[in-house]
Amino acid sequence: MGTVISVIEKATSGVSFNSHKYCHENFDRGSIDYDDNKDIVWKDYGETEKLTKPVDLKSAADARRDFPSIFSYFLDGSRHTYKVDDMSYQRNVYPVIAGQIGVGCCQRVNRTLRPALSFERKLAIVLPDKAFSTDWDGEDQAKPLLEQINKNTILKNQHPIHFSELLIYDTNKDEKFEKKGIAKIQDYMIELEKQMVADLVAAGKLNESNYLIKDGSLDYQRVSSKKNKHALNLSSEHIRNNYRRVIGVSKSFDPTKCLVQGGGTNSNIIANLKPYQRTPAFRYESKRANVDFCIWYLRIRDARYTHSIFDGILKIEKIVITEKERVHGIDSDDINNITAYLINERNPVCYGADERWANHLYPVYLTEQYVKSKYLSNNLFLQLF
Repeated sequence: MGTVISVIEKATSGVSFNSHKYCHENFDRGSIDYDDNKDIVWKDYGETEKLTKPVDLKSAADARRDFPSIFSYFLDGSRHTYKVDDMSYQRNVYPVIAGQIGVGCCQRVNRTLRPALSFERKLAIVLPDKAFSTDWDGEDQAKPLLEQINKNTILKNQHPIHFSELLIYDTNKDEKFEKKGIAKIQDYMIELEKQMVADLVAAGKLNESNYLIKDGSLDYQRVSSKKNKHALNLSSEHIRNNYRRVIGVSKSFDPTKCLVQGGGTNSNIIANLKPYQRTPAFRYESKRANVDFCIWYLRIRDARYTHSIFDGILKIEKIVITEKERVHGIDSDDINNITAYLINERNPVCYGADERWANHLYPVYLTEQYVKSKYLSNNLFLQLF
């Protein structure tokens, strides 16, 4: 009985080094956290009109201000990861990672935002595979250990705090194990997001008048259920069905990965967007999700009032649903309609409350705040270890 680490140390015959514990989000502020991490080649048009210059949608947005928005639901997934110790197994030292994961969905009713589905908050621990015997096959050893952790004195005194999952990262390759542990937390969060979208669809919540804005990219990497028991392995058909009325909006993207076929980037086209202009939409073939995406960029803030030329620009994704859309593109009128309604979501701003204020759509920002309000404080969480 005692701390989480002491329970793990005893149960796995490891040796704890009582290393400094910290939250990665507090110690890694020097790098930009992009919502996308893949090259996107602007190869084929993703819309019916073969546009050669940006489209100004200010008048279209103004014309829709007195109409109910097509966006009724807003989903955000978030995670905080922590380095909680180093532990020795088989003469090698491996990091122990932990995480808080939150996934929430809000619905707008009469201009008021409220929770749409039950909030998902999960606490997880990630251990190296060397913490278990060589014949480890998943839950046989992980599940009993998780039960031991949840019975220890500190957690019992902090009811209803308990850990939902004990995840495992592999040590076969000589890679940065800390990043592997963080990736396990990220994959777990993504599966919770996918399940929440599936629940909305199953409940009949999404239709032509009620779209969902998902914060971040829709291009989820397929995860094998052998490596992740939580993986919601949907067929391409199921993905297209679930995400038919879902728009992915990324606040941060890597402009150097917007590539022209044959070499170079399109970052200058994006940077030169005027307020309320969007780029032409292009089709992107995803090898990760095994579906096609229509992608375009929109400026919602004047660059004169932002810190960077790419502040105030959103990357927008919509899954290509039909074979007709794949061949001829999504109807440009539909893209303009979606974009005009997105423009009207930008105000009021959260200036001063978030350094990414220029890229925020306000209901998405409020959903983020709702999710973050459910976290345990970093100090309380780290005291569990």
